[in-house]
Amino acid sequence: MFAEERRNRLLQLLNEKRSLSVPDAALQFDVTEETIRRDLKLLESAGFLQRTHGGAILADDAKTEPSLEVRQGINMPGKDRIGRCAADMVQDGDTVILDASTSALSLARHLRNKKNLTVITNAEKIVLELSTCADITLISTGGILRHQSLSYVGRAAEGMLSGLQADKAFLSCKGFNPLRGFTDSNEPESEIRRQMIRRSQQIVYLCDRTKMDRVGFVTTAALSEVDVLITDAPLPKGWDKEFKTAGVKVVAAE
Repeated sequence: MFAEERRNRLLQLLNEKRSLSVPDAALQFDVTEETIRRDLKLLESAGFLQRTHGGAILADDAKTEPSLEVRQGINMPGKDRIGRCAADMVQDGDTVILDASTSALSLARHLRNKKNLTVITNAEKIVLELSTCADITLISTGGILRHQSLSYVGRAAEGMLSGLQADKAFLSCKGFNPLRGFTDSNEPESEIRRQMIRRSQQIVYLCDRTKMDRVGFVTTAALSEVDVLITDAPLPKGWDKEFKTAGVKVVAAE
């Protein structure tokens, strides 16, 4: 395993477990503890984590955003179940909006056999995923490309959306809880998701277990603005009542 790949896997583990120890990581990757310490030092300098005595924890900075490559490797089985469940909500002939999240990309992979579908997206990866599907009309927002997420943002992208209407929007976020709602770590990404919400009749959030009780610095949607939450794990104690009061249907992806 190359050093860059190992560091990406370390970040994936951190996003899943919130912390890790140097001895455990060294054993898992079959390298010396000193090698892991060097990796953690480099990742800390990039702002992704905070080193602790004997290991590391996720960085406290809510603006920290892992790369698309790292995010794609986080909880892949859970995201696949969420994507499959979300695809069951999409009917032939629907017009749907997909954001540039890895959860929406998982959904896109389960839409390939749908008929007469229109997919509106700001995600380069989703355009490529569905580009060979003859029965799917693809509409890309265009705009300014964010290299971190391979997503299009900015006024041009938002303006493209302003003239469209969709049956459903499938979105994700950095984290969510009942108090803050659905939050993000990047203002342009948050703004284009707000526009997607305004252009859709039904709002569905795709949030795997790693997003529960994490908070970004900007709120994209309050609970009351969302119709359905699809997740791969039970909500923390007490959350069910909050979501029910807000009128959000919670669906467990199996």
